[in-house]
Amino acid sequence: MAAIIIFRVNVHGSGYLSPDSEAYLGLAQNLKEGHGLYTMNANGTGRNYFSTWPVGYPVLIYLFSEISMLDVYWSSKVLNLIFLGCGFLMLRHLNRSYAFILASVYGAYTYMEVYSFTWSEAPFLLGILILACLTNQVWLNVKVNRSILLICLTCICLFLIRYIGAFSFGVPALLGLYFAFKHKYKLGIKLFLAAIVPALFAGAYLYNNYLQSGFTTGFDRLDGKTESPGNFVVMLLKGLINEFLIIREFRLQNQPDYLFYLTTVLQLLLLAFITMKLKRHYAFWQELRKRSFSLICVGIGVLYFLAVLVLRSVSHFDDLDYRLLSPLSFPVFIGIIYTVVTLPDNHKDVVQAKYAILALFLISLLLTVPKNFVVGQVQQLF
Repeated sequence: MAAIIIFRVNVHGSGYLSPDSEAYLGLAQNLKEGHGLYTMNANGTGRNYFSTWPVGYPVLIYLFSEISMLDVYWSSKVLNLIFLGCGFLMLRHLNRSYAFILASVYGAYTYMEVYSFTWSEAPFLLGILILACLTNQVWLNVKVNRSILLICLTCICLFLIRYIGAFSFGVPALLGLYFAFKHKYKLGIKLFLAAIVPALFAGAYLYNNYLQSGFTTGFDRLDGKTESPGNFVVMLLKGLINEFLIIREFRLQNQPDYLFYLTTVLQLLLLAFITMKLKRHYAFWQELRKRSFSLICVGIGVLYFLAVLVLRSVSHFDDLDYRLLSPLSFPVFIGIIYTVVTLPDNHKDVVQAKYAILALFLISLLLTVPKNFVVGQVQQLF
């Protein structure tokens, strides 16, 4: 995966940079030059306080650049590979025997794009995975006090990476509410505190933004006109369909796209094969409900989805595409596949289903290689 990402970055016309990427790198470079949390304004006559995005991701790029002596561009790319590696280690901790199948999830088109771009979603997905693991430890009564403290810090980090990371405050809050309902008031209070502390931190951070720039998040996000309800639903459905088309997304401007048709049929056939094999021996959704980690992953994904839906319905920012929806699909995929890989290998059908999942994501991974570039290079040889 790392080799393919580096290859993609090297042959891509823009080096997998977007306007947001340029802003992150701009702040990281300004920090290296000693200008603090300020970036040059559009007309180049002065500097503005960096408040449109949280400072977490560009600060990480700056710190890694200082340690590694790489420029900020390559620091961001190598840092994304480190986030990827940390995700692999987390998955290995969850299930050593089949960690390679869990990790193959990163081969989906969506996540290969996220980890190729200089985007804050790369550390954000890792943060969601860490949050799910820590929440599961509290649920299982494993090192509870330490886990709650780390949940608190993880929520703060998620907010510092993306403002929508504030959704994570709801995780300890809802868990605290559950334990309070079960009359475990002491544990419930600890979890409420783990939600209140990040909320207070976020409030102080946004207030400082307001003092520095006149806006809590850089500009008036309620000023732009949002889509009509019909257009919003169409955008949402298209985004969700593409998010769960693992190998290749649908793009209207590229039709007819025969590779898309072929990979979609292939995905449906593999999913039918996996479903058939598992159904012979297990009621899958009942098995999923038995696994607290799977339920927590799906719950965190749904909580994020509800938060982004509410914000996107009142504020016109990015379209609901893979960038905004990856924090929904990623924990959902991990939760579902974790259930499959933890099923006992007592039946050949179950083992075959596990390897069919691996095949699906490996096909996606291989198809993320820049095919036009490779074909062009081969043609030049002849």
